[in-house]
Amino acid sequence: MPSLWSHLVAILAWATLASPSLAGALIEVPGANEGQASLPAYLQRPSGPGPFPAVVVLHGCGGFNNVAVTWADRLARWGYVVLAIDSLTPRHRTNACSRGLNEQTFDAYQALNFLAVQPFVRADRVGMLGISLGAGSVLTALERDLVEPMFPVKFRSGVAFYPRCSGMAGIMTAPTLVLIGELDDWTPAAACRDMAAGKTGAFGPPREPADRSKVELVVYPDTYHSFVASELGEGIRLYGHWLQYNEAAAQDAANRVRSFFQRTLEN
Repeated sequence: MPSLWSHLVAILAWATLASPSLAGALIEVPGANEGQASLPAYLQRPSGPGPFPAVVVLHGCGGFNNVAVTWADRLARWGYVVLAIDSLTPRHRTNACSRGLNEQTFDAYQALNFLAVQPFVRADRVGMLGISLGAGSVLTALERDLVEPMFPVKFRSGVAFYPRCSGMAGIMTAPTLVLIGELDDWTPAAACRDMAAGKTGAFGPPREPADRSKVELVVYPDTYHSFVASELGEGIRLYGHWLQYNEAAAQDAANRVRSFFQRTLEN
């Protein structure tokens, strides 16, 4: 299936050169029914029979890239089975930066259902991690009474790197870590503060702050969108927004993600 796999193969070739000791596998995540397309994905896992806790990784609007692969490999080194899925290729799209991709949230549950039946996965200990567009999908997937009632198998926790928080109520079904830059002009930190404080939400009246105890918000000063993407270096302008790597913020975020998943997936 060269049309499905060519982009992922190119990305994984780069990843193999960068980390030759890590060798994940390209797989297809089957749909739950005839109308649901299979998803190309990168499966990475620790050595040993398991079962291990697991994480579903969701890419940003630019599609499956080395950021997703880097996080998959890092999470596997920490002891997690990781499934990084490609939501664009099956839909014959190269990006989702102008009109979004609502289907990605449902793809996340498709990946969760796949992992839950694998003998090397702890079905009740599966989290999710999303980047930008994927981070918004994390919030949508975990928001109470939005999408999650449709799926009997649930995510245990989620990490959202610079998501679009506007319109989200922030009433989560599972612990959620949101990491964002103060200077982000694409997905503003102010909207995430409002969500965490109960000032926004399109799905009912504002709730008391105690109802948002499952949202942990970290805002990095002097930090822009895409701060974990090391290839951006000193920064670029894309779609009218400034994107820039921040080594200090990226390292702190990695430490926080590791601690968060240890608390929520291993205990």
